[in-house]
Amino acid sequence: MGKLLSRVFGSKNDNQDSNHDKKDSANIKIPCTKEFPYLPSYHWVQATEFTPATTEEPLGKAKYLVHKSKDTVVYEAYKAILIEDGWTINEETKVINFVAQKDNHIANISFSIFEENVLLTVLAK
Repeated sequence: MGKLLSRVFGSKNDNQDSNHDKKDSANIKIPCTKEFPYLPSYHWVQATEFTPATTEEPLGKAKYLVHKSKDTVVYEAYKAILIEDGWTINEETKVINFVAQKDNHIANISFSIFEENVLLTVLAK
């Protein structure tokens, strides 16, 4: 998991001491999506579509395209990002979707292959 997070957040210098790493990792601010300011972003991808929540439809919907990637890699990395940010994974169908919850927020995140890319579909509030 450490290698996975280092690929997501950037690698560390091997000469850093472990106490410095622990202090820095506690201060890492995980960037959030523009569409859902409470939901961590995956590699700062931009939404290709967004429908905000309404009184009739309480969940907002966004689609993100992750270029030239594999669904398994995106699935595992994004799940790790959410867990690192304090989200709990409640329901999960490996490599297809999961439901995550933090405080009063919920996100249903689906992963699908689209040509050589991965399409992330997020329903959240």
